[in-house]
Amino acid sequence: MKNHKPWRNAPLQEAVFEIRFPSIADYALFAGGMAMSQKEDFPKTLKLHADIPEMIELAGLVKHRFISKDESLLFQTGSDVLSINSIRYSGFSDFLESIQKILIGTEKFINISNFTRLGLRYINKFSNVEDPSTILNINLPFNDMDVSKTQLLQIHKINDEGMLQAINIQFPAAPKDLILDLDVSLNLPQQSWDVNAISSWADKAHDIIWDKFQALISDSEKEVRI
Repeated sequence: MKNHKPWRNAPLQEAVFEIRFPSIADYALFAGGMAMSQKEDFPKTLKLHADIPEMIELAGLVKHRFISKDESLLFQTGSDVLSINSIRYSGFSDFLESIQKILIGTEKFINISNFTRLGLRYINKFSNVEDPSTILNINLPFNDMDVSKTQLLQIHKINDEGMLQAINIQFPAAPKDLILDLDVSLNLPQQSWDVNAISSWADKAHDIIWDKFQALISDSEKEVRI
């Protein structure tokens, strides 16, 4: 794990770790078991999408949200998905520790080793932006693109280790915000990993996101945030 010095005024809104797995037959056992085993750290539980009938299965649909005492962290469960969301991010080492702890609890109810997808995502927001080029170092993929008329830019590539790296830039958003969404994911339906292997992958994914974030942010923006 690299030692990344936190920024004084970071634009990060939310960090999300996600693992998907084959749909489980007894979701009620999974959700109830997680509610009981994590109750001390996540005492508040919300049921989501109550308007969707139980017999309807939608891939990646989260059905319950479990919120920490200080509301800085939450995790969400569905019949084929678990996400862990840091709302008030205090650094990757703390976030990774929370991921590991929740995954260990999850192992009691589902087999996480045969996952279908791993994902790590960092969502950043820059407010009151007039010109995206003052915030980001953007290399446009096409010579005839006009960044002032481009509301959504998505760039995807796969590295040598099979990780899909995604850069999503949205501007303007509500009404002059710029959203920089950085995501790294891995699809391995035939692999079998334990919590340590998944944690190691998350560590690598975080380093990729950090390096890309550092390269994308302009020097002038760094001056007011670092």
